[in-house]
Amino acid sequence: MSSKLPPQAQRWRTIIFTIPIIGATSFVLYKRLVLGEPRRTLPTDMEAHGQEKVAKILTTGGKAVEDADKSASAS
Repeated sequence: MSSKLPPQAQRWRTIIFTIPIIGATSFVLYKRLVLGEPRRTLPTDMEAHGQEKVAKILTTGGKAVEDADKSASAS
C-alpha cells in the first residue's frame, strides 16, 4: 500500500475532489434559479412499464425508448 499523505497533500486532494462537485452543483442551481429551468423529474410510468423499457433499451441499444413511449401513449 502507499504511504500516508502529509496534511498539506490531504488538503490539496480534498480541494481537487470538491471543486468540481461544487462547480457542477452551482451550475445546476444557477440554471434552475436564475434561468428558470424546471427540475428534472422521474418518469411516472416506471412502476407500470419500467422493467419492459429497461429490457428493450438493453436489447435494442436505446431505440426502444421512443417506441415504448409511443405504445404507452396509444394505449
